[in-house]
Amino acid sequence: MRLRDVFIEFLREKGIESISTNSFKVLDEDPVQYIARKFASGEFKIAKGRGKYCFDLSGNFVDSCSHIAWRLRDGISNTEISEKLSDFPFVVIDCSLKHIHTEKELLSLRKQIQKTLSVVRKYIWDDRLVVAGFDVDISCRKYPSVEDFLSEMNFERVVILDPNADGVFDGEKAECYIIGGIVDKSGNKKGATEKIYRRIEENGFQVERRKILLRGDVVGVPDRVNHIAEIVLKCILDGMDVEKAVYDVQNRKIARWRLRKEIARNAKKVEVSGKKFRVIERSFFDGVRKWLKVNEDDFYRCARDMGVMVLGDDFISAKALKVVGSL
Repeated sequence: MRLRDVFIEFLREKGIESISTNSFKVLDEDPVQYIARKFASGEFKIAKGRGKYCFDLSGNFVDSCSHIAWRLRDGISNTEISEKLSDFPFVVIDCSLKHIHTEKELLSLRKQIQKTLSVVRKYIWDDRLVVAGFDVDISCRKYPSVEDFLSEMNFERVVILDPNADGVFDGEKAECYIIGGIVDKSGNKKGATEKIYRRIEENGFQVERRKILLRGDVVGVPDRVNHIAEIVLKCILDGMDVEKAVYDVQNRKIARWRLRKEIARNAKKVEVSGKKFRVIERSFFDGVRKWLKVNEDDFYRCARDMGVMVLGDDFISAKALKVVGSL
């Protein structure tokens, strides 16, 4: 359940079926989620009244409304829902290795963190995002280090997402998920997240190290900070399967990298009149498109770039072709 769902349940328990606010910013996103996160943060309280913008609990405009969520002195506060709010996880971005980044990479990291806040706001609220070791001008918690944050919170279970981990993330719930603030445009930061993990453990904190896989491989899994955060939140709060979450977040560029690898794995060597060719069945694409966000043009383009011919299954099975091996 997202914050929005918990907030709706809370309102209905109070006998509230519509909610309003005076903030025009409510028009820029899901209005119920917007009001929910403002309430969760303590910025809004709820009282009887009618604000400028009124909505039912499905987020539709309504003409009349019994309650307003606004910056009020008195009213229903988030303390009445604090127990349920405590069940939501924290997303922590560890930027302790910012010094190994170029200026261009740091600019990209800053943008990814900003986008991560946008992701967090769809599922939970600003206070659940933590940025450690990096100065960013966004509404979230900020700490000098991850250790400072962990020592303050005393969590029972913390998971760090690391593509080189031995353990696999399968959607298991934790109180805190750490993502390495790593942008590798130069290709020289392999193992960087492991360094973060080792440091945290050496400083006395128990952290579980997990990697996100797509059908047994990290290739094809988005590596941007905001994308990793969204995959985790889709799994934890929406109950989505990891593979489906990866597919939802995946862009075509990342998907094509995995497609090339799958073509290499599945292509065959055939011999025609003494000449050898690399070929792959057209039906291969019908299977892979179900878990990779690629289209038919991507398939033919990747195959062509790899020097692999795409042939119909019936043509490949014809007696004129002799399969002499796989790649």
